[in-house]
Amino acid sequence: MSNPQQWLVCFDTDRIKQYLFATNRLKEIRGGSALIVGLDEKRKATLHQQRYGANQVVYSAGGGAAVLVPTKQDAQILIAEIEREFRAQTATASITGVYLQVSTTSGKFGVEMTRAGNSLRRAKASKAELATLPVEPYMRLCNSCGQHPSVCKARDGSGDWLCQACFKKREVGHKGRKGFFDQFAKSADPNTWTEDTIPDDLDTIGSVASPPGYVGFIALDGNHIGDLLGKLDTVDSYRAFSAGLWDLTKEQTFAALKSLGRPRNGITPFEIVLIGGDDVLLITAADIALEIALAIAEGFEKNSTAKVLTPAGLSEKCAKLTMAGGVVLAHADFPIPAMYRLAEALQKLAKRFCAKQNYQTGAIDFQVVTSSDTDLDAMRQGVPHYRPYSLADLRKLLEHIRQLKSADMPTSQLQAMYQALFESKVNAQLASIATLGYLGRGTDKTRYNRLKQFFKDFGVQFDGQLPPWDAHKRSALTDLVELYPFIKS
Repeated sequence: MSNPQQWLVCFDTDRIKQYLFATNRLKEIRGGSALIVGLDEKRKATLHQQRYGANQVVYSAGGGAAVLVPTKQDAQILIAEIEREFRAQTATASITGVYLQVSTTSGKFGVEMTRAGNSLRRAKASKAELATLPVEPYMRLCNSCGQHPSVCKARDGSGDWLCQACFKKREVGHKGRKGFFDQFAKSADPNTWTEDTIPDDLDTIGSVASPPGYVGFIALDGNHIGDLLGKLDTVDSYRAFSAGLWDLTKEQTFAALKSLGRPRNGITPFEIVLIGGDDVLLITAADIALEIALAIAEGFEKNSTAKVLTPAGLSEKCAKLTMAGGVVLAHADFPIPAMYRLAEALQKLAKRFCAKQNYQTGAIDFQVVTSSDTDLDAMRQGVPHYRPYSLADLRKLLEHIRQLKSADMPTSQLQAMYQALFESKVNAQLASIATLGYLGRGTDKTRYNRLKQFFKDFGVQFDGQLPPWDAHKRSALTDLVELYPFIKS
């Protein structure tokens, strides 16, 4: 670059998930997602082709961007244009931009990006108090989000009066293949995932699930990515890392959906809500949710060195990248915003687990929702479990479920052991021993051997230690029984 002193402009979408999940309607969530994707693509094309060229763009994906411009005035004009366009297209969502002068030849570009990131967070925080528009008593609120004044009637025959944001989302959400789904279908097979297979709502996804009526919400995020970004020395290494991360996340998400999300009865059993740099939000049929989350996280971990770390010159400082995830399994009538909040809480627990493992493994936490409660702590009060799971342990748990199902394990026996878990530790031990004894008396020892192996694989050594408890008084039996209906044999 001819000029070592330039102005770094950084953008990031404000409260993107709050914008996406402002309503409980799948078509509006789909429309909001498509609007964000369209704005991302338009911004990237403008920066690359019309304004500055690819060499000046550090990254542009996942709702954010960073670009080097020659003057302070250029930075101010660019921020004003992008913020104005973003607001005009979304009505209620916003994007924040900041700029600072940097040196591109100091060998500390990662430090400069960290400084810009801190400035961006401060700027975003200062805008938070302006997120909600004032509403007067005489205003009619939007029938969908209930947050903003209605301005026009929906054109879908519903009779709903909508605010400008919900109107835009619903209009785009009704227009067939858009956004991430369109990208996926083109990369996978546009003749398989056609416009006709797109689900209208969660009930449609739940109708092809097993058991019927249940859906899964998946939230995945890369671990300690920000720490690694600060170690990058040059613009080229930062650009290689960001591009590789974005490509890896999208590739693994699309690969998992292609393998596990084929249409059932003419219906696509998933919805792609968001794919960011290392961030994934999906809604799926319940019986494929954990498999899809696992496949994405495993593929991300397996391919991260070749796709991201080596091109950025970080392979010697970090062996691999890992992901943490939260998966919620709930009935299709459970509110989507509540699913998102639960999945995010589960993801945070998984991240803490990963941190304790020095980020050497990814992890996934999950929750089966059986009531209207939306508080994770309340749901887990008094419930013994083994969660969160490392990816390897979760893969092992799912395989044990399949093996027990293929051996026709009596669900009555599993349920008896499960109920005893909530009575006392001694009762749980007695129930587990009784079940093993019952299975062991038969001529076919398959079910006995598989159940015993399950206990062994999750910490029960049978050397004076009785199932179902491991040495830390945890039990994976709870998780096995709760997941049992959602895993195919």
